[in-house]
Amino acid sequence: MCDDCQVYGRWLAQHGSPILDPSGGTEILQMTPSQLRIDGGSEHVRCLRLSPKGLMRWHTGCCHTPIGNTLEKARVPFVGVPMAFVDLDPDERDSKLGPVLCRIHARYGKPPLPADSHPRAPGWLLRRFVWQMLRDSFAGRHRPSPLRHDDGSPLVTPTVLSLEERQSLNRST
Repeated sequence: MCDDCQVYGRWLAQHGSPILDPSGGTEILQMTPSQLRIDGGSEHVRCLRLSPKGLMRWHTGCCHTPIGNTLEKARVPFVGVPMAFVDLDPDERDSKLGPVLCRIHARYGKPPLPADSHPRAPGWLLRRFVWQMLRDSFAGRHRPSPLRHDDGSPLVTPTVLSLEERQSLNRST
């Protein structure tokens, strides 16, 4: 339910691809770039940044389907994939991926919030995230990446929202 994810969600919704739930949240599957596979249409991959140093938010240019969020540095083995991009039957989700671990950034959410929401990311979740990042970094799981060239450069040049565009999306709650 973070504020940036909501801005991105409103941007996608303007283009016909809504991903926000009624609370303003988006379910994200954390994985490594080496686990992500795009079977076709890579020529449609685009990247949006909400600010010059913001997350790289990957989506398709044709239908604005969200693909995933990455950090700027290619060596960081992380991609947050919105469940809207995951080709998985909802009935099989928990058995294949496990249950939702945590709903965070509820301070930006819209009531009524799910009972298991947290205003910020709890310490146990941050420790788990750091541990996974270190483990995956040493294992070299930042590549291959379908979102980057072999040298680590982005597959496409990111578009950066202007301050006015971002403020407009902030106001359209």
